[in-house]
Amino acid sequence: MPPAADADAAFRIEVGRLRARDHRRTFPPELHVGRPAGPRVSLEVPAADVGLRLDLCAAMLDRWREEHGGPAFGWVVRAGVPVPHDEDLAWYAAAVRAFGALGETPQGFRAVTRAGWLDVVTGESRVWKRLRLNRGG
Repeated sequence: MPPAADADAAFRIEVGRLRARDHRRTFPPELHVGRPAGPRVSLEVPAADVGLRLDLCAAMLDRWREEHGGPAFGWVVRAGVPVPHDEDLAWYAAAVRAFGALGETPQGFRAVTRAGWLDVVTGESRVWKRLRLNRGG
């Protein structure tokens, strides 16, 4: 598992990328499996029940393993602020089950918003009013 500081820095980059690409207040949520600030598989996610969430997470993890392999994080990109939402917990539960069914353990699960990120497991979060990233980030 990567050091927490590395994961935090990578998710800071994810927040910056979201801010750069999407200026809308609301937008469809996305599910990502992979490495924050690195390779990943992504999907715009519909409103879903438990079974569909599990199927989507499992399919994305399968695709990740085929294309990249190695340990992976899960994260949801959504509108709003980085405070716990029922949907974050529902996607986290699906991800844990999907990873477990395939003999994997997620490196973590976070919710990313334009304001910051939330670690869905620990409740830790970071928020930025003004976020500046290097040109490379």
